[in-house]
Amino acid sequence: MTAMPNKYRILETNVLLERFVTYNEVFSEYLKTIKLIERGEALRYETYSRWVDNYLSNIKSFIKLCNSYLAKYNLEGSVIAEKLNNYFIGLIEMVSCMDLERNSVDHLKLERAQSDLRTRQEEFIQSLNFFTK
Repeated sequence: MTAMPNKYRILETNVLLERFVTYNEVFSEYLKTIKLIERGEALRYETYSRWVDNYLSNIKSFIKLCNSYLAKYNLEGSVIAEKLNNYFIGLIEMVSCMDLERNSVDHLKLERAQSDLRTRQEEFIQSLNFFTK
């Protein structure tokens, strides 16, 4: 009987990891959109303000998905939850690189935030690897 829950936990962890990769790609596309907006190649209504709204909406959706996984396996307060929370903080900190009033981006701050986010991604994935062993 104990093998089945472990089997499902591993399968659901793989699904979570797959969603993590998918959302990571989505967030990467958002970063590409910043460059399009800056060069004036984005759609007319695409502004940094709209970018922030859509970006945060996707983060919120991903947080809900992750929270349900953490709750199902009683992982609130675990290393996985901590690393995942750090990852979400990194995603949200990207918004601070935007000046919505001037419709501009602080590229130096954005580069630092991206570097920090990559570190947080790796830490989260490592915590998942530890969990599935």
